[in-house]
Amino acid sequence: RSIARLLSGRAFSYVSAAMLGSFVRKFLQIVLALMFLMSGLNKVTDMVHADTHKFLASEAKHWGKIWKPLFDQVWKTASVDSATADMLDLLLLDDGSSSYQILMKNIGYSEIICALFLLLNTSASFGALFLAAIMAGGTYTHPAPKDDKDLFSCG
Repeated sequence: RSIARLLSGRAFSYVSAAMLGSFVRKFLQIVLALMFLMSGLNKVTDMVHADTHKFLASEAKHWGKIWKPLFDQVWKTASVDSATADMLDLLLLDDGSSSYQILMKNIGYSEIICALFLLLNTSASFGALFLAAIMAGGTYTHPAPKDDKDLFSCG
């Protein structure tokens, strides 16, 4: 009976709503940070889950085929000379092996750093914004048709 009377008070409702909102925000920050930390670690190393890393490494070839022409267009639009464009391709995309492992590792390192930013209150918004950009790129890359496979097939 006394708990019901206490819960019906307006001051308690206001405080509990504010506390609940703070708790939910912190909980989501931690869950998202852990999710992106695991995702990034799987892209950077096979020490977390070797099968996932192997799968991502095979998919990186597909990512590179999609992003390489876009990067080339950016370099051309920005009037970057060919030597600098080649250097940027080596640093950001691929080492010349056409495996695009460097692209995968760069995405992984970005996810790890932004996941750590999510855990810090002062830089959480920056981390969330950068992760949203990474996810937009992933959303662009994911549904692009692979080889001759049907877009909605599972195999």
